[in-house]
Formats: sequence, C-alpha cells, structure tokens
Amino acid sequence: MGNTFFYRQVKSGGDEITWKDIFSECRRKHTRQELEYALSAGTSMNQVSEADMLKKWQKPWVFYPLLKGGLLLVFLTYLILFATIFITGIVTTGLVDMVMIIPPIVIPFILLIFIWELNIPKNISIYELLAYFVFGGLLSFALTAFMYVFVGDGPGIFAASTAALREEPAKLFAAVILLLLFPKNKKIYGLTGLVVGAAVGAGFGGFESVEYAFMIQGEGFLLGAIYNQIIRGIFALGGHVLYCAPYVGALALAAQRGRIGLQCFLDRDFLLLFAASTGLHFLWNADMGGFVKYILIIVVLWVELLYVVKKCLYQVVQPVQYKSSGAPADIPAAGARGTAIQIAGLAGPVKGMVWRGGTGDLLTIGRGEGCRIRVPQDTRGISRNHCTIRFSAQGWVLVDDNSTYGTFLGNGYRLLPGKEQKLNSGDVICLGGKENAFRIIIL
Repeated sequence: MGNTFFYRQVKSGGDEITWKDIFSECRRKHTRQELEYALSAGTSMNQVSEADMLKKWQKPWVFYPLLKGGLLLVFLTYLILFATIFITGIVTTGLVDMVMIIPPIVIPFILLIFIWELNIPKNISIYELLAYFVFGGLLSFALTAFMYVFVGDGPGIFAASTAALREEPAKLFAAVILLLLFPKNKKIYGLTGLVVGAAVGAGFGGFESVEYAFMIQGEGFLLGAIYNQIIRGIFALGGHVLYCAPYVGALALAAQRGRIGLQCFLDRDFLLLFAASTGLHFLWNADMGGFVKYILIIVVLWVELLYVVKKCLYQVVQPVQYKSSGAPADIPAAGARGTAIQIAGLAGPVKGMVWRGGTGDLLTIGRGEGCRIRVPQDTRGISRNHCTIRFSAQGWVLVDDNSTYGTFLGNGYRLLPGKEQKLNSGDVICLGGKENAFRIIIL
C-alpha cells in the first residue's frame, strides 16, 4: 500500500515526487502471499474498480526480487556453459541458444515488470503483458525492417544513428495497434499506455540483443557474444524500454473517453516526448561522445520517464467517480434545513450503524481516537481524520480534512480539501471508495 504522504504528493500535482518515493517499498521484506497477490493483478482474482483502485495499489517491489533472481539465472547460465566446456570440451547448440537468448532479455523484462507495477488501474494481467511483450516486440521488429525502405543508413559517424528514425516510428505504430486492440470494456489510462509502450520497447530491445549476439561470428564468437550481452544488459537501463514508454504514456494520457483518437497525436507532451526519445536514440547510436554520453542519456531518459509517471499517477488520483442508489421515500426532500442530522452507514464495516448530531456538534469521521464517528481501524480507504460534518450559516456542510483517498458526493464530485460542501437530505457521501458509503438525513 502506498503511504499517505505519497498520495498527498500525487494529489497536489506530483511535482515533489522523486524516484526515491516510488522505489521506497522495493527492499522491504514481503511474503509469498503478497507476491502471488501482486502477480495476479488484472486477473479475475485481483481486479479493481475505478472507485477502489487506489486502495489496492502497492508501490513497485516485485521487480526487485525478480531482478535478483534474473541476475542469478544469468550467472547460472554462464556457469553451466563454462563448466560444460571445461569438463567435456564440447559446446552444445542448446547451451549456446540459452546463452544467446536468456541474458539479453532479463534487464528489459525487469524494467517492464517495474512499469507494470505502476499500473494502478490493474487493467493488464501478467498474461496480457507477456503477449504484448512478444507480439509488440515482433511487430515493431518487422516494421523496422519495412522502414528501411524509406530511411537508410546515414553518413560517417551517423551511419547507425538513422536507426532511431526507423525504430521509434515502428515501435510507436506497434504500440498504437495494441492500444486500438485494447478491450473495449476497459478504459485506457496514461498508465496503460506507459505499460504498453514499455512492453513494445522491452520486446524490441530483447530481440535486438539476441539478434546481435547471433550475428557475432568467427573464432572466439562465444566470448564476444557474452561481452556484447553484458554491455547491452547494462545499457538496457537506458534502452528501448525508456525510449518507448514515455511517449506512448503521453499518447494515452491524451485519450478522450479512454480511447485513442487522432487528437492524441497532436498532444504537446506526446510530440515533445516522441521527439526527445528519437533524438536521444539518434545521439546514442552516433559514433561520438564515448562512455560519458551513455551515462548522460540514461539520466535524461529516467528524468523523462518520471515526468510522464507523475502525470499518469495524477490522472488516476483525480477523476475517481462514484454512483449512489436513489434515496428512500421516507427521507425529507432535498434542501431541508433542519438543525439535526442523521448519518447512516450504507456499506462496508459501518453498514447499519447510525449517528446523530445537532448544530453544536463537530462530526469528524475517521479511524482516529478523537473522531466523533469512528470507524474500525482496518477500514481501508478512510484516513485517521478523514472528513468533518458541521453546521454553518448555509446549513450542514461537509469538509474533506486532507484525506488520502478523497471524499466524494454520490454524484461523483470530489471535494477539495478544506472547502465546504453544502449537504442536502438524501445525499450519499463516499469515503475513499463506494464501499465506505454514508447517507445523510437532515431532520
């Protein structure tokens, strides 16, 4: 579960969020059950509605044990290879294939898992992620070959740089295809685009590294291939995943009604990030600058990714909508200005409970000991001091006390912290999610 301070940062626009905030949970010890639950995201066992997705999200951490396991797998692959050569003096085709295929995919795939964990809506399962990884990688690879007809190699030190002008449009096209094929019953968020872009980039980068490994021929080709894989594994920290994910995330952020349209391609952030990724890719491939160039580009790419991540997180925090059922017939008409109020729990741990108050009462709702309306400590989505109902010159009003997950009226309106919202008899308020619902009855 993301902490309260983190959500407050996101709700304020996300400008203060750093990678340290996002990575803060990765080294904490987690149970096997937590791992299984996290990996079930997007499946029938772990789906979320727009109303409760913030409460069920955890900061990324699964990628960290997978990273350690992946690096161990790479080490064991090399160990088995060299042990076999030392003992038997034979290099089998199967071992060579393992060495060529497994190591190059580890880092891009771990980056993909990390970005997938950022997907608060949980609208992409691990199975779908694997499909996007394979299909998106292969499609972008094929489209890159097709683009060679239009964009050939450049001159001199920029001979390899023009690959960026083929590969980035190809990856974008593949990502757009996947977004257009995204299930119609699921809304596309910026985070959705971020994951799809990362999947395409990871697939492309992994397959490209495998291709380069197999291209090395001649005496000592195996050592040359291993060296190439190690270098490309390190440089994958700023490779195709980070080229592709930001601009596809920006493209999805511009989607109207949760679907991709032509207007998305005119979005300022998308255009700037696509140009930035293409330009950085162009410079990466240029035969100039040395090792320092790669370090600087990696730093810039992570800054670019953070910029998009902040906007994507802010998007899912702000527009949470809730629907309420109609008011019972015995509730006084809306607009009643009585001096007494009744607050009835409709759902969750407070269902069936009723509280009453008068004009002199300050009715604070929360988990804290000082709250007049105190809910159980394990109630998810409700802060220690969540909101307050009080009587004012305009009648009974509701004030959000800077809660973590928000206070909502039943019509979907989210209260701004500290701002008074007039209550009418029959109103339903939701604290953090529709399962924590209360009906207001003004007497």
